[in-house]
Amino acid sequence: MVLTALMLPAWAEADNVSTSSVPPEVVQYAKDWPLPNKDYSNTRATSDSSISSANVASLGEAWYFKITGIGTFGGGTSNPIIQGNTVYFQDLKGNVFALDLGTGQTIWKKEYNSSAVEGPNGPAVGWGKVFLAKDILNMTALNASNGQEIWTVKLSNVSTSGIDIQPAIYDGMVYTSTVPGTGDIFYAPGGIGVLYALDQATGETKWNFSTVDSPNLWGHPEVNSGGGAWYTPAIDMKTGLTFWGIGNPAPWPGTLEWPNGTSRPGPNLYTNSIMAIDHANGSLAWYNQIYPHDLFDLDFQIAPILTSADISGMQQDIVIGAGKMGRVYAFNRSTGSILWATAVGRHENDQLGLLPNGTTTMVYPSSLGGVETPMAYTDGMVYVAYNDLASYYTPTSRAGSNISQGKGGLTAIRVDTGQILWTRKFNSLNVGAATVINDLVFTASYDGNVYAFKKDTGERVWKYTAPAGINGWPAVAGDTIVWPAGVGNATLVALRLGENLTTPQIMITEPKEGAVLSTNNVTVSLKVQNFNLTGNMSKANVTGEGHIHYFMDVIAPTLSGRPALTESGTWTMASNTSYTWKNVSQGTHNFSAELVNNDHTPLRPPVVDTVTVTTPNLKAISAPRTVIYLDARNMAFNQSTITVPAAAQVTIQFRNDDQGISHNFAVYTDSSALKRIFSGNAIVGPASTTYTFNAPTAKGSYFFRCDIHPTQMTGQFIVT
Repeated sequence: MVLTALMLPAWAEADNVSTSSVPPEVVQYAKDWPLPNKDYSNTRATSDSSISSANVASLGEAWYFKITGIGTFGGGTSNPIIQGNTVYFQDLKGNVFALDLGTGQTIWKKEYNSSAVEGPNGPAVGWGKVFLAKDILNMTALNASNGQEIWTVKLSNVSTSGIDIQPAIYDGMVYTSTVPGTGDIFYAPGGIGVLYALDQATGETKWNFSTVDSPNLWGHPEVNSGGGAWYTPAIDMKTGLTFWGIGNPAPWPGTLEWPNGTSRPGPNLYTNSIMAIDHANGSLAWYNQIYPHDLFDLDFQIAPILTSADISGMQQDIVIGAGKMGRVYAFNRSTGSILWATAVGRHENDQLGLLPNGTTTMVYPSSLGGVETPMAYTDGMVYVAYNDLASYYTPTSRAGSNISQGKGGLTAIRVDTGQILWTRKFNSLNVGAATVINDLVFTASYDGNVYAFKKDTGERVWKYTAPAGINGWPAVAGDTIVWPAGVGNATLVALRLGENLTTPQIMITEPKEGAVLSTNNVTVSLKVQNFNLTGNMSKANVTGEGHIHYFMDVIAPTLSGRPALTESGTWTMASNTSYTWKNVSQGTHNFSAELVNNDHTPLRPPVVDTVTVTTPNLKAISAPRTVIYLDARNMAFNQSTITVPAAAQVTIQFRNDDQGISHNFAVYTDSSALKRIFSGNAIVGPASTTYTFNAPTAKGSYFFRCDIHPTQMTGQFIVT
């Protein structure tokens, strides 16, 4: 392939840089999604797609691809690559697929079925090869035409560190990293994250750089670990510098022998830093450590973004970084000096240098909070997906976070000032990254909802519910978005313009998500498309016809073949596109609307929309609180009966002692388990977590179980 015969991509023309170091495929398919974050600046923004606010309502499902490689975090945290008519995708067993963009049919596949992949893994495609980590120890190059292995090199010879990154490719090299967060024990002692540049033709190491400045791990290799990169670096083709976001030190917060991280005194360089490293020889140009001596697992791990801005009256090249500490930073690209810093989401106790003895401290954001997934940039704005999720710490321990309790958001920040322009909030974690397509910014939540907002105002203009939860992010080409939905019924989904012209849709237009109301009468107003509303709710089902169920403070039922009904007082039916809930108590409330058939059963797939708002004035009722200590050991709970007060705020301190086995805790109305009251996130033993939920207001006998082992791990949940 002759590069001079190809039209230069926009990024090369704009920056006046040579493409001689760029893989031919990246130049040829620059208008598609040829790199993990679209381009070398990691902008995750495209103006080459035909999708916009004018036609986004017609986006619908063009095809599904079933993901079979399921790991600890589901099936898909890899960003697909799109080059021409081929989609390249890697699942969380390390399996790699080349798919037809038009149909989703498999062109070729290479299956590894590795059991230790954490993600965010994924492929890079160039020079006729597909580069990836086939497992946590080995980098591999496959033939891009047929998936056959060309070379494999082992980067890690120890079980305490491995590869979990989607690599970058540039100037004949493949850029990758190891991290300690792999293998049987997360951040096992002795693990050091190392950056690598490999020869693309042979896999030979051209250079490597340890992201831990102390070869003996700050004095205690038998305890400590840290560093490494989880996300693809940015590459400045004008200067030849690569920019990396670096992970945390461990243990956090400490151990019984070494509380509050005293086994690793000092700042623990280069953890929680941004690093600028010469792409050709691996020499360090500069670094800036954002969070020295981290006690809370708050990495600075997100893929850096390169752009320029007029800051304080001076036009300068900048690099933007973020991480799980929930803060976004702009740095001068030449010196590494901080230009601005902006906090996103909720923050409590996250800046503590020491945790107090004799108590448990709640910290926001937690190790699964803050900024978990890549940001996007365009036209002077950076778009940031973030999470509000707490963990509970003592100087020597951490109680795990309950993912189902987490909330998420999307924030737009001006890069010239660091000022937040707008924020939108969700009822579920936002681990779907941010992606800009023309005048829209897309994101997705852990509960499987995909959203499109106008990038300038934050107005929501489109929503889609995927067949599974989402903790991955998409690639875009032409009229198509390819998005991994890997949590549950793991599926790679292709959304295409013109596929949704007849699909029923519903959107709550008022009140707005996150609104603080001035009245206790809440009117829910809807926009309904491609569905005929009828007031006759006793006739036979007719395709495309039915009515609406409105819900308050419950999860809208979506079980196939069962009427979408809940307890009295929490739902109502109507053929009108608005309904008013009167005299709603003070506090935060959830309102949903669902399209149903004439017989009250949900449409297939379900069509639901939800908002959360806060109402004023009425005095809040204080609920009793109770704490239950529950253990799982030898495939059994240590209690067969749990008793709590009616309407109590219940905290379950749950310990799973079964090595390598998943358990959770869930409460249902009865042993049929058809109606759920609460279901906690599963954890793999040995591990601990904390569940918090409200007990039913009605006294009586309910049912609890482990959802993973529903017949042998059960008990009575008594409300008095």
